[in-house]
Amino acid sequence: MSAPIATRADVQQLLVNSGEDPVLYLQAGPDDEGGPLQIDVWVSAYVDHVKVVVHRHEVVDAIGDTPDADDLDDYLTLLQPTVDEVAAGLA
Repeated sequence: MSAPIATRADVQQLLVNSGEDPVLYLQAGPDDEGGPLQIDVWVSAYVDHVKVVVHRHEVVDAIGDTPDADDLDDYLTLLQPTVDEVAAGLA
């Protein structure tokens, strides 16, 4: 399966999530029931660790909890290789 492209909206959704230890992760279609890989946010306790791309606290450590557009764009260039790696591991 091909890896989805991480977007500013994905990272922003992670940053505003108030759950306990939210993560960006890859799921296979809606509700993870099959289909193309897509990026979603959920609490890490409910996500298989091999599907996790990044934890919220890692993003906050890297760019803070209120990054501007430039910070987000710079971070996305670092995040996309991880998305690609996680997707390859799910294939």
